[in-house]
Amino acid sequence: MQVYQAIRRGLIRLLEWTLIAMVIVITFDVLWGVASRALGNLAVYLNQHSAAWAGTVSRILPSGQAVYTDELARVLLVWISMLGGALAFGVKAHLGVDYFVNKLHPDARKALAVTVQGITAALAVIVFIIGGTALAQGQWTQQLPTMPWLTKGAVYAVIPVAGFFILMFSVENLIAVIRTPAAKAGAQPQED
Repeated sequence: MQVYQAIRRGLIRLLEWTLIAMVIVITFDVLWGVASRALGNLAVYLNQHSAAWAGTVSRILPSGQAVYTDELARVLLVWISMLGGALAFGVKAHLGVDYFVNKLHPDARKALAVTVQGITAALAVIVFIIGGTALAQGQWTQQLPTMPWLTKGAVYAVIPVAGFFILMFSVENLIAVIRTPAAKAGAQPQED
């Protein structure tokens, strides 16, 4: 069990650092998109209103927004959303409404927790892993218009990856719920 916990902690750290890097990249990407659009507008204005600047401006300033910035931001947003959701599930930071669950009898609370974790695991397998893999494979040859080196399948490949993490955390939660006595069972298994 200690080996699994070490692997789990390592995977959580990997997800955290990957997400941090993606947020940094998306921030600079959006900033460059806005800046290049503003500089492009400035270049157009100077070219139209100042003959002295016309040749210099067109060589120095971009002619408009960098074409890849919108597409890259969309791709990163998909990846950040999927991996961020999996990370939130893994560290139990996801949204949980347990007011009514905690009003139930302890045995019913435990049965409901087992059911919820089972449904989550099934959803991870059917929708994320199987469905996400089929989607990614079906789109693997379609290139993105502004980034031809990246395919839509590569963008959608994050879905089964996130599904793997959600399944892993769901099975872990399911084991914790089953091991927890009914009197101590809550809406979410609590870490010791």
